[in-house]
Amino acid sequence: MTPALWAEAVNAYRPDVAASMADTITDVVWKSKRIIKSVDRSLRWLDENLTKSKELDIPIFAHVMGHTNIEERIRSAKETSERDVQGFVVNLLGLEHDSLSHFIRASTDNLPQNKPRLVYGLSTPEKILEGISNGIDLFDGSYAYKATQSGRAIIFKFGRDLHRSSTQQKTIDLWDPRFSQDFEPLDITCGCHACSRPHSKAYIHHLLDAHEMLGPLLLMSHNVYQLDQFMAAIRKSIESDCFEQDKERFTRHFTETENDVDELDVESLSIRAKKKRTTLYKQ
Repeated sequence: MTPALWAEAVNAYRPDVAASMADTITDVVWKSKRIIKSVDRSLRWLDENLTKSKELDIPIFAHVMGHTNIEERIRSAKETSERDVQGFVVNLLGLEHDSLSHFIRASTDNLPQNKPRLVYGLSTPEKILEGISNGIDLFDGSYAYKATQSGRAIIFKFGRDLHRSSTQQKTIDLWDPRFSQDFEPLDITCGCHACSRPHSKAYIHHLLDAHEMLGPLLLMSHNVYQLDQFMAAIRKSIESDCFEQDKERFTRHFTETENDVDELDVESLSIRAKKKRTTLYKQ
């Protein structure tokens, strides 16, 4: 990929937003010299991308680099902020989850507050909440997909809706035979199509067990709806100035189980997984 090819691809696809090119480091350990080169190269590519994009009239999100070097994360954020971009992608590829907050904050503390910050790889509800606490605005929606691939339905609530949750599980496994005779909706409080009659836990369990395509389709529609409701509840919590309290209540209320979908991390983004991804159809 070159800046010229990047501009050609963006012009052909006409996305709502385009991310600039970046020299991404995907492994955990790198020497400072390589990290400095990554920041310099990404800034140079950004300038070339911005020059090429002037005639495209498409908003550009710039990558904020720096990997594990705090000084370089700060430099990347400050120098990127000087460019005429519409938002930022805070790059976390190759970093360990235990130290992410430290690196995110080093970047976001040096970015303007009036432009959105996007991050990939923080997809579970706990990681989304932690990302928001550290200044992130936008997240990928892969949690809904991963839950669907595992045959799981999202049922967790946040903020004012938390009292409607009667369980400490964030998801339920529709592969479980105990749902074969459960004719209740996936979530009685949910307004999605998959939770309307005549759909039920038993029906979706049957569809999964029979390898019917409709099973994952209904499950995915429910999970996307639930994730959207989760984000809407977060926005209300922020507007009410009680986000940190709601976040603490959420963490106390829900517990992780051995088979919880939260244990499936984003392998494709070089963030180490705790276990192998569960396949959709069990043998």
